Amino acid sequence: MKIRKEKKNGQGGIFKNILIEIRDSILFELVWNILLFIPRMMIRLIKNIFD
Repeated sequence: MKIRKEKKNGQGGIFKNILIEIRDSILFELVWNILLFIPRMMIRLIKNIFD
């Protein structure tokens, strides 16, 4: 019975690690896109002002 419990905990740990990785990558993508959005909008604004 101990072996089965260890396997279940191990699988749960792997699944939990995968979910944590997905969450971290989504957060990173959101932050990265927000940081890139600001300069893009500034460039568009400048282009529209001078056109």
